[in-house]
Amino acid sequence: MHEEHKMLESELRGQTRVLRRLAQGASLEETLDTLVAVAEETRPDMIGSILLLDRQSGLLRHGASRSLPESYCNVVDGTAPGPEVGSCGTAAYFGKRIIVEDIATDPLWKSVRQFALDASLRACWSEPIMDSAGEILGTFAMYYREPRKPNQSELDFVTGSANLAALAIERVRYQQEVERERAVLKTLVASVPDALISGGLDRRITHFSRSASRIFGYEPEEVLGKLTSVLYANPDDFQLLAKERFNPESHENLEIKEVMWRRKSGETFPGELMGATIRDESGTPHGYIGMVRDITDRKIAEAKLAESQHKLLQSERLAAMGQMVSAIAHESRNALQRIQVGVDVLRYEIAEGTEEREDLERIFRAKHDLEHLHNDLRSFAGPIQLEMTDGDLSDVWRLAWSNLQVSHADRKAELIEHSTCDDLTCRFDAFRLEQVFRNLFENSLAAGRDPVQVTVTCANTDIDGKPAISISVRDNGPGMPDEVKARVFDAFHTTKAKGTGLGMAIAKRFIDAHEGSITVVDGKIGAEFRISLPRHA
Repeated sequence: MHEEHKMLESELRGQTRVLRRLAQGASLEETLDTLVAVAEETRPDMIGSILLLDRQSGLLRHGASRSLPESYCNVVDGTAPGPEVGSCGTAAYFGKRIIVEDIATDPLWKSVRQFALDASLRACWSEPIMDSAGEILGTFAMYYREPRKPNQSELDFVTGSANLAALAIERVRYQQEVERERAVLKTLVASVPDALISGGLDRRITHFSRSASRIFGYEPEEVLGKLTSVLYANPDDFQLLAKERFNPESHENLEIKEVMWRRKSGETFPGELMGATIRDESGTPHGYIGMVRDITDRKIAEAKLAESQHKLLQSERLAAMGQMVSAIAHESRNALQRIQVGVDVLRYEIAEGTEEREDLERIFRAKHDLEHLHNDLRSFAGPIQLEMTDGDLSDVWRLAWSNLQVSHADRKAELIEHSTCDDLTCRFDAFRLEQVFRNLFENSLAAGRDPVQVTVTCANTDIDGKPAISISVRDNGPGMPDEVKARVFDAFHTTKAKGTGLGMAIAKRFIDAHEGSITVVDGKIGAEFRISLPRHA
């Protein structure tokens, strides 16, 4: 009785030793080796052995053994379970304990008998190691060097050792699986190009991915523990999402939502947000996770596409209008010529200063206005085919100014030029650009009182990173009200009594055709337009 008590105490100490190794995070090989060691220490005449079932090959592989000869271990390693394959192969095959009292005579050892006898092994009791689901994990075997039959204590021991081995194998494999899944998850998180941010139920940041740092410009330590509100461009969005998305009481919503975000630099950007509540298996919420995708480039592309579609539509409309205008102008030309001939003849017959002569001059001016309208309509609606040449821009605006001085000889007007760039050379259609400057100068002369000053200023700039010239045309007139600025490039919008409302619309078409831009500038003095032209088409 005393011996049984001592053995029981020894077994318990051995199991505790194995469990401690398991708790310390020992590898499966170390844990099973400890299990065999304490088994052999408890029963010194016994030789312990553990074989593990390889899931892929279905073969029994060496797991742990301290006293078996290496040559025998090599023979057993790779055993295929079968109905008569020693004690372990048969136990793994049937999933039940196999007791072989004498290896020399037992038919189960027929195929491998000699190897065991050569290793001086005569008895072997094998217990299948099974997981909680009943699947075979391997076998635990007790060898003896003489034939013998187990007692109940030894049967309990082999079962207990197999159960302990099953616990160790399951625990280590579970830990390996958890670590593998964690590594996969970590790799996925690191490879996701979008910002991945998680937080607690109070919406304070607990995880800030590498991509989040790249997109928002913060290092993780700068934002961990802070409210996610620091990332929102608009505080109202932070509050709104607290009701709609980051709320455990709200319905799960995985729809993508566009939100304006703010980087560390203060720059804002549009981003798509997909967020959800983190819940455990019982549905209890523990926090939130959100993925933010920077869609700045996509928004720019969409804007450019919309602009291109708008230009295409406008081009189609202008083409249709141009055909109509050309047809009207063609049909009107003969009538206008007959009016001109009639006016010229009547000028010889009607004396100046008479009421009839005044009526005749009104007819002449009406005919002139009609011709002017036809010319503007053709310029606005007709197709633009540029004749590009390299030249000096100052030659163009000086020619436009010179031509205007002829028709406005009675005005006191001055052209002032400033330039911060030495080279004003670029590629352009001189005829079209002269019309642009003429329209701008005519507007200045029409709006301002004498003495009129028109200042042209040039500077280097760029268009989408390519060299360009910026030309500012500013006058000393009364300037433009905001409502006029907003519609200054609209066709048929004019503040002049005799204007057609096409001058600035035509100017914009010509500049657009040069792949440049023209804008009206907010200023305190006069009206100012700014033209940007690429140096090379």
